[in-house]
Amino acid sequence: MREDVIEVTIEKLVPGGDGLARLDGMAIFIPGALPGETVKATLLEKKKGWAKTGPPEILEDSPNRRKPFCPLYGRCGGCSWQHIAYSAQLESKAAFSREALIRQGGFSEDEIPDFKVTSSRPEGYRSRIRPIVLPGGGAGFHSAGSDQIVPVNSCPVASTGVNRFFTETPPELKSGSQPVIFGDEKNFWTEGLDGEARAVVAEKTFRFPPELFFQSNLLPLADLIDFTMRDAGRIGRSSAMDLYGGVGLFGAFLADRFDRVIGVDRDRKAGDWWKLNVGPNGIFHPLSLENWVSRRNSSKPDFIVVDPPRTGLSPSVRRVIAKLKIQDIAYVSCDPVTQARDLKDLRASGYELDRYGVFDLYPQTPHVETVAILRSSGSGR
Repeated sequence: MREDVIEVTIEKLVPGGDGLARLDGMAIFIPGALPGETVKATLLEKKKGWAKTGPPEILEDSPNRRKPFCPLYGRCGGCSWQHIAYSAQLESKAAFSREALIRQGGFSEDEIPDFKVTSSRPEGYRSRIRPIVLPGGGAGFHSAGSDQIVPVNSCPVASTGVNRFFTETPPELKSGSQPVIFGDEKNFWTEGLDGEARAVVAEKTFRFPPELFFQSNLLPLADLIDFTMRDAGRIGRSSAMDLYGGVGLFGAFLADRFDRVIGVDRDRKAGDWWKLNVGPNGIFHPLSLENWVSRRNSSKPDFIVVDPPRTGLSPSVRRVIAKLKIQDIAYVSCDPVTQARDLKDLRASGYELDRYGVFDLYPQTPHVETVAILRSSGSGR
């Protein structure tokens, strides 16, 4: 393709983190550019209706542009937004979430509940990483856009415990291995070496192997849990469901409010830890949610928490939730776009969006966590 050099002004940031500009009716995606900036860039990929460029030359800076605080920024592939002021990161994540509700969810502006973005400490927050062990000791991360490894001595977005791993890399680890490391403000635990990691959230201690999924930022989790659980038990306290339950982050708090908590997750190993963290009133089903809904014969619960992967809910799961007419549902998501798509279907079946919260679990990246609280039409406040 002939190289085309363009000069444009950036309108906004889009999910994924690129700047968006428009040229002759075409959407142009430009990495590393900020709203309001005038840039010059070379087109690398051109499709019908859109194009993507390489890194731009900034002709006019945004006041929200900042000098990255990590000396490896631009080489290490771990962060992509350190060049953006944290307040502007939060504004963009709120805009992403609102736009998803409108574009994919079909909401009008006045149908979206007022919401705020719960912020995090923008540095020293990350509790879960997957580095590559280097020959002779130490570790690093993949570089941005390649398979090369960038050695890391300290990561400014990582927790104190995780940073201990870089200076105290266990010699038992083989060169080239990629263990999951989980760390809090003091300690770290290594996949394959430590059978149990621990995390404290809202005064509850969770136990799990480091390789099993747990949220990567412990700092805003108490606020996220409070938002999610605020309506739990509003209608009844007999039973609740923790769908895509993992190791029981939500199930453990549901167990404080309900006589019985049903957990579903396809990972059988996670189920053992779910039961440990949730306690004696938890019942776990080691099934994919699709398999579980196809054979489900339990009574309708009073409350559901659903926390699917980035792909969101499958059509079959959406159909079952729609038919159940649960009074209250908390839908936790790491992708506002797929969540909004699912909300559109659930609204069509009679659910209303009552509350909406945005939580910045991933500072210095374009990723964000959102929680939608749904109520079945006519259930009351």
